Amino acid sequence: MPEERVERFNLFERLGHWSHGITFVFLLLTGLALVFRGYAGLLGPGGLRLFRSIHHAMAYPFTFLTVIILILGTPRTAWQWLRECLTWGRDDFRFIAAFPREFFGLKVQLPEQGKFNAGEKLNSLLTIAGSILMAATGWILLLRDSFSPAVVAWALPLHSAGALLMGGVLLGHVYLALGHPGSRESINGMLSGKVSARFAREHHGRWYRQLKAGEKVVKEQQKIA
Repeated sequence: MPEERVERFNLFERLGHWSHGITFVFLLLTGLALVFRGYAGLLGPGGLRLFRSIHHAMAYPFTFLTVIILILGTPRTAWQWLRECLTWGRDDFRFIAAFPREFFGLKVQLPEQGKFNAGEKLNSLLTIAGSILMAATGWILLLRDSFSPAVVAWALPLHSAGALLMGGVLLGHVYLALGHPGSRESINGMLSGKVSARFAREHHGRWYRQLKAGEKVVKEQQKIA
């Protein structure tokens, strides 16, 4: 009998996730060439110009595309995601305190979580803050003639700090999605949109119960109709 699977993310949530992730990776890799001379030397003048052009082009989808996809494609779930990321309770703080053991593969009992566990909430908040910082400082650097020298001088180190922050978040995110034995099934949610019921129960028990309760109500309403 095939294992039960439940929908975790719809098409637009997945498109928003991948558009943001892919454009950031392009920006990170091309940005390194613009900062580190050794990297730039390997590319040569032509390669450096190409990387600069790609970096500037990726600024547009990084700044606007994900927001457009989420607002126009799935505003209800986007708002639910933001609201949940900003809502923290006792179990969330207990999760954060215990999660380092889980991260390094040690046995630990984590408190029950909703659709987004506290680690995912923290990842989301860091990503939002980092993206705003990167976009704001990036556009200042791109349109530097429109700003004072003092503003441009501040924008460069802040832009680099934002890249370090988001690069670190990305590495942790990739490890948990692809390498960690306890959570790597989560990548299925961003590929097919679905995860196994077992994974949902074990990692997002509160959300799974709410999901099944909602399905039960719909079935009962259909019977009455």
